[in-house]
Amino acid sequence: MNSNIPAEPPQFPPLGPARTARRNRTRLACTPCKVRKRKCDGGNPCATCTRYDYECYYDKPARPRKSAATLLRHRQYQESSPQVGTSPQEPPDKSSPKNAGNTSNNNNNANDESHETVQIQSASTKRYMEANSGVLFPRTLGLKLNSRNNVQQGDCPGWNLGIRHSPRRSEKSITWVLPYSSWLELCQVYKKRVHPIYGFLDLQTVCATAQRRWEDPHTTNEYDTVLCGVAALGSLFSFQANWEQERHLVECAKEILETSGTITKPTLDDAAGWLLRTLYLRCSISPHAAWMASCIALHIIEATGIHQESASGVVSLVYADTATPPSNSAGQGHQEVETKRRIIWIGRLLNTWISFEYGRSRVILRGASWPLPKPESRDGDYTSTLISLFQLSENLDPDNDIPAVNLENSLEELEKYDFEVDALILSQSVLAFTIYRRLQLLGLSVNKTAVDRVINLGRRGLEASRRCIDSNCPWWHVNNVPFQFTCILLVIDTSDSLTHVHDSVAVLKKAADHFGTPKSHQAYETIELFVRLSQRRKEQDAALLGKSLFMDQTSEQEQEQHPAIEQQSVATDINSMDGSLLWQNDTNNGLNLPDFVNPMDWQAFIRDPLDFSAAIF
Repeated sequence: MNSNIPAEPPQFPPLGPARTARRNRTRLACTPCKVRKRKCDGGNPCATCTRYDYECYYDKPARPRKSAATLLRHRQYQESSPQVGTSPQEPPDKSSPKNAGNTSNNNNNANDESHETVQIQSASTKRYMEANSGVLFPRTLGLKLNSRNNVQQGDCPGWNLGIRHSPRRSEKSITWVLPYSSWLELCQVYKKRVHPIYGFLDLQTVCATAQRRWEDPHTTNEYDTVLCGVAALGSLFSFQANWEQERHLVECAKEILETSGTITKPTLDDAAGWLLRTLYLRCSISPHAAWMASCIALHIIEATGIHQESASGVVSLVYADTATPPSNSAGQGHQEVETKRRIIWIGRLLNTWISFEYGRSRVILRGASWPLPKPESRDGDYTSTLISLFQLSENLDPDNDIPAVNLENSLEELEKYDFEVDALILSQSVLAFTIYRRLQLLGLSVNKTAVDRVINLGRRGLEASRRCIDSNCPWWHVNNVPFQFTCILLVIDTSDSLTHVHDSVAVLKKAADHFGTPKSHQAYETIELFVRLSQRRKEQDAALLGKSLFMDQTSEQEQEQHPAIEQQSVATDINSMDGSLLWQNDTNNGLNLPDFVNPMDWQAFIRDPLDFSAAIF
């Protein structure tokens, strides 16, 4: 044992005023801190991103590629150097233990190369979207030339002159509108009434972010669109809504969201905010506003690139400048993927259904892959059930020619669903009405079985609408279902359909009396007008039928009141005939002639043709 080694480590003197501690530097900072030039502690997530609610991620360092000259030198060296145990002319023995490790390394390299080849092939299948893009052409050229100073994300050289700077997000804040305690109350209403059907948010993350937002009001307002949307929908479905406060929430979210379409890099939170705005507008304002919001929501989803989910992680270069990098946290990976899938499907659902109802074009995303979200993992979550109902309606695009048999089969399959939630029942009824309108456009008589199914599903929707009115749930279906159902009943126009008009109009009137909005009163007045016009048309048809019977009775009375005219015409016809021939026809043919042409009275009729007093009627 070496005695020169000290038993204890040397003791250094304490730091004095002239000697300061060395500053700890982080070897690798996260990307958000690099962009914002903030101090990063290297954590995942780091303290700065946790405090300011940024999405913390690290750019994957690019693996250095070997140049062609290096590969050539390496190959020449392998060819010139003899293998152990072999001559330079003999090939190496692959079965020898010396080369076993080389063989395994070669296999691993081959696997890596094959994996890279698969990724390249999957990328090439998606680059058909880049065919016309002048923005991506310089990028592909730079990659081809192996340029180190390639075009960075967000840069579009040659797009325009860049005279003005890119706009920034609005500086409005939800903390200016309402306190945290009020937001919690509205969030509970949203959680109870909206989230079970349209569950595309992770409410635990939403509540945690909201708490940090009010603790530090000077943090970024990027997430305020989601917080405002949750609070606005909660106020809409609340029994004690503060309309002035709700209006400020909607305007705050609107002003922040409007800049999401112009900023360089929209986020997944922007897509969620637009979906919440679409739901709010669908329940409250004109169809044009809801349709526009649903289209923008899908465009934001496309800009983030989450609609191109791939097992290899390869996304087209089209979205290289706007796509949000995935989270590196293993604990948040599964929940993040599930949230993205739900956002995609709910965005498609709202845009498709609103477009069908409004008669406008829907947004079609190219090169999209649509993995279904996993079934409900908690009680009271019906989002996957709603998506399955949406899948049944995807083939109802107006551009598709669908045979009547397929539509009737879809109606039969739709009737098999037995939902327990009123919002799902209302969506089921609206979808049945859509299928019936499609059958009407074919110009064929609708099968009686299909008509009965439509009436049955409409009756379910009426009961669900009545329950929603009692519980103050202002879904758009509450007014839409009884209105559309009454129109369909009047179009069917049978005794079986008209018997349900009374209940449908009663539900519509109940909605107008409960909510008292101009739209609800307008719907009731319009349906009341349609029913009156239908009744008037049937009264006119009945009058025409009655008039035809009345004309028969009038002709008999006219014959009784004016017999002279009739007898004169008959006498003129008889005078023009031969009496013997008439008698012969009467005898031979068995004609039942009137009494006044009897031969017994014929002389009296000829003697005084103008005096009909002697004629026997």
